[in-house]
Amino acid sequence: MSLRSSILAVLCVSCACASAPKINYYTLGMEPSGETRPGVNLSVERLRTTEALGRSQIMIRTSATRIEYYAVDQWAGSVGELVQQRLAAEFGPRIEGQKTLKISGMVVACEQVDVPGGSEARVKLDIVIRDAGEARYRQPLLERTYRANRGVSRANAEGVVDALSHCVGQIASEIAADVSNL
Repeated sequence: MSLRSSILAVLCVSCACASAPKINYYTLGMEPSGETRPGVNLSVERLRTTEALGRSQIMIRTSATRIEYYAVDQWAGSVGELVQQRLAAEFGPRIEGQKTLKISGMVVACEQVDVPGGSEARVKLDIVIRDAGEARYRQPLLERTYRANRGVSRANAEGVVDALSHCVGQIASEIAADVSNL
C-alpha cells in the first residue's frame, strides 16, 4: 500500500468516526421514594418485555398503531432489568423474620406517548405474586395489571425517563398496598 493510499485510508476512517452520533444512555432513577412500605419482603425476579421493548432505544408511541424510537437516546440496560431494579429499590432490603413474596411478570409498556398538547410517560406491568417457595405452575396469590401515566415536564428523552421512573415508583406503591391485603 502506498503512502498516499495509507493517508487516504486513515482520513476515511477518521471522518467516519467523527460523523458517528454521540449516544446518550439512560437508566431509571433508583433512589427510593420512601413512600412504599410493604409489610412483607418482596423479591422481584427479572421481568420479561414485549418484543417492541426489547430494543435498546427508548420507545415513542406516536399513534395507536405507530411507534418510533429515539435515535441517539438509549437504555443503559434491558427495560425488564431496569424496571426490576427500580421496583427492588422501592421495596427496600429484605427484613429478617418477615414473610417473603416473589414478584414476576412482564413489562408491557414503558414508553413515551404523544398525546394532544404534548407527551406523557406510560408504564404498564402484568404482575404475578406468589409465596417465595411456591412453584410457577401453582395458583398465584395475586395476578394484576398495573398502569401509571405521567405528563412529561421536558420534551426530551431525559424528561421522559424521569417521568417513567416516577410511574414505576407509583406502581411499586400500589403493589405494596395490594400485598398488605393478602
